[in-house]
Amino acid sequence: MSTEEKRKLGAALTRLSPEDLTKALEIVAQNNPGFQATAEEVDLDIDAQEQTVQAESTLWRLKFYVEDALEVQGKSAPSTGGNNITSNNNNNKREREICDAIAKSAKK
Repeated sequence: MSTEEKRKLGAALTRLSPEDLTKALEIVAQNNPGFQATAEEVDLDIDAQEQTVQAESTLWRLKFYVEDALEVQGKSAPSTGGNNITSNNNNNKREREICDAIAKSAKK
């Protein structure tokens, strides 16, 4: 996966709903036993994920999942009147923390 594709993946992860973000992190955790997808704060180094063939396939699975999830979100947004605000502040806080960590990793 190219550097540009990894950067786009990192940016796309920040646009996921909390539920989809949790599922995306679970994809990473499936082949990386040391990765704790349910931790309060998650640091996902996208570059480190490509060190093995198995990790590279995980990146591609993650990319396709994120693209599909964002497509579904885009289709469902008009039906909710454009109101995508989640009432659960804990999920929003966790999502922001994860997104910030992903964005930092993508910039490396």
